[in-house]
Amino acid sequence: MKHIINISSIFLLLIFLVSCQNKTTQQKKETDSKAQNETHSDTHEEDNEKEETSNLVTLQQKQLEVMDIELGTTKKVNLGKTLKVNGQLELPPQKRASISAIVGGRVESVAVIEGDYVKKGQIIARLNNPEFITIQSEYLTAKSNYSFLEKDYLRKKELLKDGITSQKSFQQAEAAYKDGKSALNAAKSMLQLIGINISVLDKGQIISSIPVVSPIKGYVQNIAINIGKFVAPEQEMFEIVDNEHLHIGLKVFEKDIDKAKVGQKITFALTTRPDKIYEAEIFALGSAFDMDTRAVKVHAKIIGTHEGLLTGMFVEARITTSNKEVNALPEGAFVTEKGLDYIFIQKEKDKDNITLEKVQINRGISDLGFSEVVFINEIPKNIVVVTKGAYYVNAELNKGEFEDHDH
Repeated sequence: MKHIINISSIFLLLIFLVSCQNKTTQQKKETDSKAQNETHSDTHEEDNEKEETSNLVTLQQKQLEVMDIELGTTKKVNLGKTLKVNGQLELPPQKRASISAIVGGRVESVAVIEGDYVKKGQIIARLNNPEFITIQSEYLTAKSNYSFLEKDYLRKKELLKDGITSQKSFQQAEAAYKDGKSALNAAKSMLQLIGINISVLDKGQIISSIPVVSPIKGYVQNIAINIGKFVAPEQEMFEIVDNEHLHIGLKVFEKDIDKAKVGQKITFALTTRPDKIYEAEIFALGSAFDMDTRAVKVHAKIIGTHEGLLTGMFVEARITTSNKEVNALPEGAFVTEKGLDYIFIQKEKDKDNITLEKVQINRGISDLGFSEVVFINEIPKNIVVVTKGAYYVNAELNKGEFEDHDH
């Protein structure tokens, strides 16, 4: 009996030990599982944080200048239905002057350089020539002779009334007087033509050089002379242009003539700088048809700034046939990766650094170097974005990611 009790005690002890072991194992599993979940949660948060920071890049202000990166905002651009045409910047003939010498001479001085603004009547150079002195001397002689002939004519006119002189003598004096008057007027006109001040000359002051003056206000576009150079008559010395009246001359082909009308708006860009958009308005349609090009000339006045525009520059233009204004950015603002489009927006900025964030957007219609931008997520109004050099910003961002992977 005592032996049976001992066996039962041992059996109960074994059951108790096994139960404790199972409980300890279960607690360990729960602890391990909880730790694993916490580790996974921390890792997930780190991944999210890393994903957010991987879209940020910080650049120094100096880097923006070196890499030619420009900042700005989206702008409203009309990207509706348009007629594509090409043309050239032109000036009306009355706003362009080629200045030449009426009488040849040697260049004594030049008062302007190319690009200078000049007023109408401003002296821009001086010429000298011994012939100028001869012309002035001829005028003074003609003036003195005319004075003598006038007095003789008036005297004989009175004598004729009194019957003291003959009709023939009077007629000879009258003819000489009229010839003298014509010679004086011719000499005076010549002096005015070459720019000599007659009132100064009447005081006995003979000058050895004549001024060259600008006939219009505008800018000096070309100078073809220098000091000491002899200028022949009618040789062009200067070209002056008044760019305030700059307009566009566009060629519209035969099949599209009916689409162009006076008053239509035009957007255009220089072929050498497609990212800068200008506006214009059609003010005249040509009435002559060019048989060689099968086109009609259309003239449009420029609206707003003329900065950067010079006569003779070629343009690519769009005549608006239906309006659709959209938020747009220049082509240099976009980067494309794996079929997705991105831009960079400004997040932070201080005196020395700027932080940019790469955000995904939808890219719409494109024309004239601009593309419509549609933001997937709402952003603040007038947010500052990279408008030029996004490719280089993206390269800096990717370079930073590679360095992180190396670590």
